Amino acid sequence: MIDILKKEIEKKIGKKINSRGDCKLVSNIIFETLEIEISYNTVRRLYGLINPTKPNKKTLNTLAKFVGYKNYVHFIQSHSFKQKIDLTEIIYKTVSENDSEKIIKLVNKTKNSTEDFLSMIIILIRELWHNENYGLINRIFELKALKFTSFSYYEVLKLGNSIGLLIRKKSKIEPIFLNNINFLECVFLIFVDYSSLNKYYGDSLEIIKKNNISEDITLFSAAVLEFKNFINNKVSIPINVNVTYKKQLHPILSSRLLSLELLSADPKKRLGILNTHHKSLKIKGNIISHYYELFTTSILLKNIEIMSFLISQITLKVEFYYQKTHLNSFYLMCLFYYKLSNDKKNETKFLKSFKLSESRDSYKEFLTLILHVYLYNNTNVKTKKRNIKAQYKILSKKLNYPYFSDGFLLNYFN
Repeated sequence: MIDILKKEIEKKIGKKINSRGDCKLVSNIIFETLEIEISYNTVRRLYGLINPTKPNKKTLNTLAKFVGYKNYVHFIQSHSFKQKIDLTEIIYKTVSENDSEKIIKLVNKTKNSTEDFLSMIIILIRELWHNENYGLINRIFELKALKFTSFSYYEVLKLGNSIGLLIRKKSKIEPIFLNNINFLECVFLIFVDYSSLNKYYGDSLEIIKKNNISEDITLFSAAVLEFKNFINNKVSIPINVNVTYKKQLHPILSSRLLSLELLSADPKKRLGILNTHHKSLKIKGNIISHYYELFTTSILLKNIEIMSFLISQITLKVEFYYQKTHLNSFYLMCLFYYKLSNDKKNETKFLKSFKLSESRDSYKEFLTLILHVYLYNNTNVKTKKRNIKAQYKILSKKLNYPYFSDGFLLNYFN
């Protein structure tokens, strides 16, 4: 956005700023216009003519005023809205013309020229999806501009969850996408649809596993399929991975593999497996992502030893925005642990901390089932118990995971 502000300043004075004299000119004009001093050296740093540094808040507010806005925040808000409207109009027009090559050029051009590329891609894919133009969507995801490594993890989450909701609504993934590595990494592996493991998502996992596109994706598919077996009351087996390779895996995939190992292990050996794994991590800082899948696994297993271990290791402060959903799942596990431990004070604390609304959409129904188990056992009011039980049975029937039986609801805390 600062680059756009710089261009606005050049428009204002009617020339490119590429010399010391230009910077002095800008400094003088700002003083004459606003009676606010900004040194020409500050302008030189802004335009990278000497030791480029990010301007402070006061400088940004002054520059935004100079080009006609109340302050820098107002500039960002106004420009983002204008840019979004312009992009939306361009997308609708280009899609309506049904010119594939023009759309591909638009994607590549927007990637190189705007900070709002992600919003543009989401709008474009949604529009093409509604038109069932899956071939063109596949071409777009094959572009270098859509590589997983070209986005921040936060951006990938936004992209994956936005497109994932479209897929869930259709309850089908076109086979063409299941060989597209960018689509798999940016959408399929991000929107892990826990509501549809016995439907389109599980079917797609089987195909992806057979396609064997990459080791990580095949490993992911195998891990989720084994978890699917577990919640269908079928035998689930751990997946053996080379120790050196395992250290290179994404923390959440690593936690999936650890969960599988615990699900299938002798109950007496689970804590030992967890301790051995923890010693091998050697991670500095917050390790919440490395144990993300274990929060729900420990609830399903009703294993207070695992819960206690995780509570002793996880800090309640996250480093990245996306870890807030991880922390939310941790709160849910803590809620179960403290109820099982008869610690009413902490139980109340984590009941307030957990927010179903802050769960990822792909996990929400699955977590709702788990939450109903707690809520049912946390009230003595018969009408409430009946209502919760009815909601649980409806959702359990919809997801069709035998593990969530009436007995799981009624007897969990007995």
